[in-house]
Amino acid sequence: MLYRKGSTLFNEIHGQPDMWRAVLAELNNRADAVKNWLKTQGFGQVIYVTSGDYLNVALSMARITNLIVGLNSVAVPASELLYGRRAPYDVRIKTLAVVLSKGDLAEEIGWGMDRLKMLDPRAQMLAVEMGDAVLAARAHQALTFEQVKDSTKIAISTVTAMLLIGYTLVSWLSGRDVLSAELNRLPGLLGDNLPKWQTMAQRMVQKKPSHVVFLGSGPFLGLAKQSALTLRQAVGITSEANTFVEYRHGYHACLTNQMSVMGLMSNSFAQTEEKIIGDLASTRVNRLAICDSASAPLSRSCDDVLELKTGVNEVCRGLLVLPVVQLYCFYMAIGRGINPDNPKHLDRPPIMLKEAPGTSPAPKVSQ
Repeated sequence: MLYRKGSTLFNEIHGQPDMWRAVLAELNNRADAVKNWLKTQGFGQVIYVTSGDYLNVALSMARITNLIVGLNSVAVPASELLYGRRAPYDVRIKTLAVVLSKGDLAEEIGWGMDRLKMLDPRAQMLAVEMGDAVLAARAHQALTFEQVKDSTKIAISTVTAMLLIGYTLVSWLSGRDVLSAELNRLPGLLGDNLPKWQTMAQRMVQKKPSHVVFLGSGPFLGLAKQSALTLRQAVGITSEANTFVEYRHGYHACLTNQMSVMGLMSNSFAQTEEKIIGDLASTRVNRLAICDSASAPLSRSCDDVLELKTGVNEVCRGLLVLPVVQLYCFYMAIGRGINPDNPKHLDRPPIMLKEAPGTSPAPKVSQ
């Protein structure tokens, strides 16, 4: 490791293949019990309840659940459940609530769980926790991964582990062993290719943009949002995320040659995404893309393209994209003289809530 600054974060990014293997092994130990429970329940829809970084992961998981399993699926911030008088779905349909949490989020997410029990007593809860099992006792089923923890204030390992677990849950719900087999390939693919992708990610940050936009379609939208959040945390510059097609509608108006747009390319919308990123040439923005294999139009449209060349299907490939983006954020911070192990922007602790939102008496309105 050539950098003293950021060595902890760098090593954590490169340690993810081993961590994924440990997570898959633990999931394999619990597979039969959870599969049987899911099968006997006959769920008609899935809701993901979480907060923080995991909300972006949940957005991707909800979309994949709908695509692969065919069930209605939404992701809801745990705190937002406290503001509604009804559950944000049809309570007449038997619902699986997947709760994604870790230690510092457990109290907030626990408030959401308690509220959901009031709004829909029939909902069955599956708690997935990183670190200590805080919410397991409130759920009907629980998966706890005590060994998965983040080494810094930036969520790296827990985010990709949670996404891997989410993909596995989808495979269990769908009953498709092909998806499970593909997931088992990912740790080896990441370990073999990460050094090469590291060099390519380092090359992509040379222009040191003042603002970065991440674009994604379908399940890649949640990954784009998580990429923007990781960059904001590690580097402290503004970043945003949007869908490819929606970004055409005026969102691109502020782009300049001092900014970058990174497209997380899908297979389903490839031609449309290539055209949209190509049309951004008029703004003179630095155009980047991460894909599995670049077509000739995409190569011509972008200033730089990072090709994974793994042959992994579109759904599972999203999990390989996040470590590449994490390296991109790491090198962006190093290039600006920022220590990503302890970014100053995260020095202040988050605002602590003494009680659940909406439970304190409402202020009186003056007449």
